[in-house]
Amino acid sequence: AREMLEISVKHIESFLADEDDNSVADRGREMLARLLLFLGKNLYFCEEVPQAEKYLIRSLERYLRSPFRLEPEPFCYIQDVLNQLGMLWCNRGGHSEGMNFLRRAQIMYTNRPQAVRFHCEQRAEDNYTLTMFYLAQAYGALQKSSLSARFCAETMSRQLESNSSGQRPQEVKEKDPFDCKDWVRNCCALSDFFVNECMFWTSEYLLHSALVMCDRCVEITGIKPENLNELRVEVLRDMGGLYAVRLKFARTCAQNPEIWEQVWRGERKKEDDAANDEPRPGKKLSFTCAADRGQTRPPEGGAGEIVWDDVFPEVVHLEDEEAADNRLAEEEEFEVDAADKERLLELRDGERVRLPVHFRSLHEHTQQRIRRANAKFFEQRGPCSPSTVSACSSAGAEDTARPRMPSCVDQSFETAREIFKLASYFFTHALDTYVLDGWVTEHVRILQELATMYRTLQFWEKDPKRSAAMLKRRARMLCPCLEQLSPKVYVAFWRQLSFSCAEIWQELYELKANGKLPASHGKQSIAVDDAEDENITTDVKQIARCNELAKQSIKYYTIFIDSYHPDGKTVDRVDTDHANTYLTAKLNRARLRTKMQGLSADDNIEGHSLALQDYQDMIAYGQRNQEVFTDAVGMGQEMMLVQEMAAMLPSKLARLAAKRR
Repeated sequence: AREMLEISVKHIESFLADEDDNSVADRGREMLARLLLFLGKNLYFCEEVPQAEKYLIRSLERYLRSPFRLEPEPFCYIQDVLNQLGMLWCNRGGHSEGMNFLRRAQIMYTNRPQAVRFHCEQRAEDNYTLTMFYLAQAYGALQKSSLSARFCAETMSRQLESNSSGQRPQEVKEKDPFDCKDWVRNCCALSDFFVNECMFWTSEYLLHSALVMCDRCVEITGIKPENLNELRVEVLRDMGGLYAVRLKFARTCAQNPEIWEQVWRGERKKEDDAANDEPRPGKKLSFTCAADRGQTRPPEGGAGEIVWDDVFPEVVHLEDEEAADNRLAEEEEFEVDAADKERLLELRDGERVRLPVHFRSLHEHTQQRIRRANAKFFEQRGPCSPSTVSACSSAGAEDTARPRMPSCVDQSFETAREIFKLASYFFTHALDTYVLDGWVTEHVRILQELATMYRTLQFWEKDPKRSAAMLKRRARMLCPCLEQLSPKVYVAFWRQLSFSCAEIWQELYELKANGKLPASHGKQSIAVDDAEDENITTDVKQIARCNELAKQSIKYYTIFIDSYHPDGKTVDRVDTDHANTYLTAKLNRARLRTKMQGLSADDNIEGHSLALQDYQDMIAYGQRNQEVFTDAVGMGQEMMLVQEMAAMLPSKLARLAAKRR
């Protein structure tokens, strides 16, 4: 094929050398540019990249000088050569250089002439879809994640539209079939990004669109892939994860109302960039390449200057799209025009948001699902008001300075409970497939997420009995897993579950003994007089129950600690990432052993002796590993108090022994 192309190039070059400068010669130069494009692609496919770049650059220069560059056929070939050069540089790792070509392909499509729209629109659309795809990759490599996600979403939208509209010929469909499963997985991956940006409506839109595709793929695309049910369960699991994160965000908004807006709208313009508003220099095209080896070659396609215009600008600014992205938010005051109206997501009557993602063929079904899923949430949240939701159609300019909450959350327990119910619904349906026998990782992770959701919901719960019920529910979910998992095969899960179970029983103990939960989870503050029983109760039943809860917590802390002791031997050091949790477990176990009441003298002495041994082990560990006192582990203050506790316990043991005599 390359030999045929090279022969054709020589024939046309020979023809142009003998031909006068007229329209026939111009058409010959356009044909030569096309052959150079094909030759460049041939070389690139054969991994001869430097030579491929040389021919692609020659083709581009000829096309830009051609008087036919705005005609439909040459226009589409220019799109192709710009895409090829952009992809070539991105695959080399030169993403900034590749962006110079891809942005030009983007601009020329946006400003394409009417003749192209009329005669070659589908071909131009297909080329532009590739431009979007390469831009998504390039922005991702340039660490511009928001822009990468936006172009990825645009690529998926165009891909879906092209394959669901029935415009693609059957031959093209057979050559390049639409993969529904890949499209759904891309929705899930993109949803994860928007969840991390706290753009929950966008994430929910993507996941509901994925569910619609799973349920209606035959109707939409005429294709039903294999194992679609498994893929649907993956989406259900991700949907549960979305609502679980949304519940945590609701807690953040209620707990720290002054900081929620900093994390809500996603990526903002950096302060350094905001302070420096000076225009940045754009990029021009250079028609030189590495294959020239420093030699100056004559201009391709003639000696005249290239005519630059709006379709083919001389300078492009790579920051244009970034500036548009920095203004992007789910909820902001906006004027709705006819073109944007169909892209709005109507959450309920009178309340709409504008999203960076839009799938035209799925939009109606997706919107109905979102409205149905969140109906109870909006019912509990109450009517839309300018002070809470900026996207409400009734929001006035005079209210924009007032504090407002995102429309996806609220500060009340009732709305948090509705979000909790949504997450629980999707997780429960996912667990129908992700059973422990065969799906250990997925099963345990979902149970951990459910337990974490109960913990998050406890923030709003003021009734100790209901808090205790939530803690017991968490214990019933997690504790049985330890009986079925192998501690040698699933070491990470074994440690996570044992520590979580120990914390749950400890919180139940604190709730029963003191009538309230500890101030913080995990690492708890201790006082020097902890060894003395300040809150001694005379209720025998309560003492027995508190002792039982403490024993359960000690049991699971012991399971956790023993997982770091191979063959029952204490190690000199654990990984820095685990040291804080390891020492916290020892500290909490020692404290619980000294808090039990109503024991016999022998049991009391034994418990205090074991607590003293834990404290001494911690002191010895700190002496062997000084990083315990640094920020890497963050146990400096606790270790100082442990030393004081270890110094006090021998005298208490002596008093207990004296009482026994």
